[in-house]
Amino acid sequence: ILAGAPGTGKTTVALSFAATVTIGGEWPDGTSCEAGNVLIWSGEDDPSDTLLPRILAYGGDPNRVFFIDEVSDNGSLRSFNPAKDMPKLLETALSLGNVKLLIIDPIVNVVAGDSHKNGEVRRDLQPVVDLGKKLGAAVLGITHFSKGTANRDPVERVTGSLAFGALARIVMVTAKKKSQAKSAERVLMRAKSNIGPDG
Repeated sequence: ILAGAPGTGKTTVALSFAATVTIGGEWPDGTSCEAGNVLIWSGEDDPSDTLLPRILAYGGDPNRVFFIDEVSDNGSLRSFNPAKDMPKLLETALSLGNVKLLIIDPIVNVVAGDSHKNGEVRRDLQPVVDLGKKLGAAVLGITHFSKGTANRDPVERVTGSLAFGALARIVMVTAKKKSQAKSAERVLMRAKSNIGPDG
């Protein structure tokens, strides 16, 4: 999960991750990344005028980026619905091959029911978890912080049920530097990790 207030750089971070994967580049700590394909579904930004130009600006390979848009349903096209189209996405991803990263923005759209109910969130996120396992890919869900949660633990600030943060292996958060509110400087922090250092 990658969470934060609006304008703190969530999409910027996610697309820089995507660009790194497409070229098999280096992560900020200097470790190598195995090159692979990236799938992106965004309910907030347009691929052609926002997402792809950013990936290109970060040096990404456009031939390895695939935007999830429409689904063929009984001979007609309709918008992709992350809450019910994961099986079709799996078929497409397997046909592409070598998918290493799936970005879903916002991750709350995967939940068909009440995104504040733990059981419903866990049930609806499970197909996404299963998809990542079957593909051998990382899944990055982007979300906002809940309003009125300042000064609380960042994991507790993730919008919706605590299950979003609890189910994720890693929760990262973005923020503006408080001492420099007028500057463009942002920070990326690890709020939780079940598979590495925490804090």
